[in-house]
Amino acid sequence: MITIIDNISCNFLSVLNMIKKIGYIAELTNNYDKISKSKILILPGVGTFDKVVNYIYENKIDKAILNAIEENSKFLGICVGMQVLFEKSEEGKLDGLNLIKGEVVKFRTSENKYKIPHMGWNTVNFSEDNNFNKSLKKNRFYFVHSFYAVCHDKKNILGTTNYISNFTSAVKKNNIYGVQFHPEKSHYFGKSFLKSFIEN
Repeated sequence: MITIIDNISCNFLSVLNMIKKIGYIAELTNNYDKISKSKILILPGVGTFDKVVNYIYENKIDKAILNAIEENSKFLGICVGMQVLFEKSEEGKLDGLNLIKGEVVKFRTSENKYKIPHMGWNTVNFSEDNNFNKSLKKNRFYFVHSFYAVCHDKKNILGTTNYISNFTSAVKKNNIYGVQFHPEKSHYFGKSFLKSFIEN
């Protein structure tokens, strides 16, 4: 069962449609039992860190996610859905889920050539030593974000992207994945990424 976690994010329909395009059916829910028992979980995220994580805590979705992960279910966080995996964020005051060690910080630059938010297509350089999908070593994905994750353990870095400097754009810890980009807005590469996540 593929479950998309409803967290008042405005992009869950795009994720549902992309899953459908690659031949799968997903259910949108915030139901505790359904999330706990799901084999594949996807957490989209648009908006602020505190808004997303507060909804998760208020609805006890954090505990349901942990239940599923402990049963070896796969989890994918997208954009802010990835950021809430970390301990904290400069964007908010609430604690993150603390599933991956690190924090989320704001892009800073004095150079006019760099606009914030980082918006548009960019390359993700996937790590050589992961078994995720060798065909995804280097692809282009769509980004919209002003904050990015600083990962404390390099073993959890699945991919990096260059904007102002190199930043972590994809993470992996056991069966937990997170991506800063939007696969649901990334056309061919997004389809390939989601298909690989579901099937591998």
